[in-house]
Amino acid sequence: MWNTGTYVKIVMVGVIAVLSILTGRIIITLGVFSHYYQHYPGPCRRVEGIQPGSENFQTLPNGLTFITSGFRLQKMSSSVDKHFQEKNVKGRIYLFDFNKSESGVKELRIASTATFNADNFYPHGISVWEDKKSGRHTVFAVNHPKKELIADSIEKFEYDPEKQELIHQQTYQSQEAMRVVNDVQATGTNSFYFTNYQYFPGHPGDLMEILFELTWTNVVYFDGETYRVVAGDMKSPNGIAMSNDHKYIYIAPCLGQEIRVFKRNTDNSLELQQVFPLHTIPDNVAVDPVTGDLYTGCHPLGWKILLHLAEPEKLSPSQVLHLHVKDGNITSAQELLYDDGSLITASTSAMVYNRKLLVGSVFHNLIICDVHVPI
Repeated sequence: MWNTGTYVKIVMVGVIAVLSILTGRIIITLGVFSHYYQHYPGPCRRVEGIQPGSENFQTLPNGLTFITSGFRLQKMSSSVDKHFQEKNVKGRIYLFDFNKSESGVKELRIASTATFNADNFYPHGISVWEDKKSGRHTVFAVNHPKKELIADSIEKFEYDPEKQELIHQQTYQSQEAMRVVNDVQATGTNSFYFTNYQYFPGHPGDLMEILFELTWTNVVYFDGETYRVVAGDMKSPNGIAMSNDHKYIYIAPCLGQEIRVFKRNTDNSLELQQVFPLHTIPDNVAVDPVTGDLYTGCHPLGWKILLHLAEPEKLSPSQVLHLHVKDGNITSAQELLYDDGSLITASTSAMVYNRKLLVGSVFHNLIICDVHVPI
């Protein structure tokens, strides 16, 4: 017969074993022992006219690119607050034209209304729906209002190209469906998918999600009337994008270090088709409007991006991957850029158009590079 001491020892050994496995997984996920070598696809430079931060963007077939800037979660460190004050960072959306890349960016005017306060707008993910018949563009942007107890929202705007402004149309908000929202993918003028990449809004809950690799987050679809979960069991789904033919949805679970390809059914439910490992932390994922290939900005050293999110002055390396796609599936991956953080810290989004690579960041520069390598 085993005595109480024996049972205690068995339990302790089991606990130590579990903790050791979790620690090992965290070390691998955060890239503690990883090494990379700096390279670029060609000459790179900063894009002028934009404040620090260019977290997410979408490029249209004509080269126009809508860029969000001023990303911040409701609960962030005092260092982030200081960074916003010193750099005069506000929630803004910019327009960049690949065909006039030397001209920099143009800030789009956003006016407050009776139901929308532009001063409390901190955009994150973005998606643009183009009406082929009318030529109108509806812009959806994830918003993290600064005031606590106000849930995340998705804001809808109409783009006026003549006045270069965004006219606010509607606010979508749901305490139950929207946890900590990251990105949005429009499917019409009043419907969209979005990713919840955290269940808990702030420390220590988000840290627990990382440590215990919780899969409580999900992807939700809004059909114009109701919200419903269409995908789950992922480690912090971050970016989301839709194929040019609207048949596939691409999702980047950042802590899973992978891209998941879903077939989009007629009822907008999602059917998992492929899991493509990246062995790096993907942020946003964008679909090439011409070729249908994917581009993603990544964080190769996870421990450094965590430090950067707490203290923006700390550098975190940047990485851009080009993912080749055939019949909806990813066939191969190519690293286009790796920077140690000195040129661009913490890359989030990327797109190649007319042999030029645009790369955005969390709190740092927006850069553009000539592409002189085969892609």
